[in-house]
Amino acid sequence: MKNLTLEAFKWIHEEWKSTGLSIRDYCHNTGFEESKFYYWRKKLTEAMLPQVNGFVPVNMFHRNGKPGMSATGTSKEPTDHVPSEVVYPNGAILRIRSELSLETLRSLILLCR
Repeated sequence: MKNLTLEAFKWIHEEWKSTGLSIRDYCHNTGFEESKFYYWRKKLTEAMLPQVNGFVPVNMFHRNGKPGMSATGTSKEPTDHVPSEVVYPNGAILRIRSELSLETLRSLILLCR
């Protein structure tokens, strides 16, 4: 298939899902190259990930002995003097400017699971 678009592959992907076949069997039956199927499936997955538009500041607090956090806005913050950061699989970056307890840091890291 020449000049395949993401929109066209969405249709192919939906068709494949409806068959219940493995990717290998679907590609064998339809003549679609298996390597191209995986290539386009990766593109489709990436397109479905949320777009990261910058840093979202959050307030961290303790309520009833449990750590919590809330968003404080959507403006970008300068990145000077950032002691550490957590980079999530979707590309979001959490920049930490002050010391955190290990328990709080662990809960932030586990957000990506």
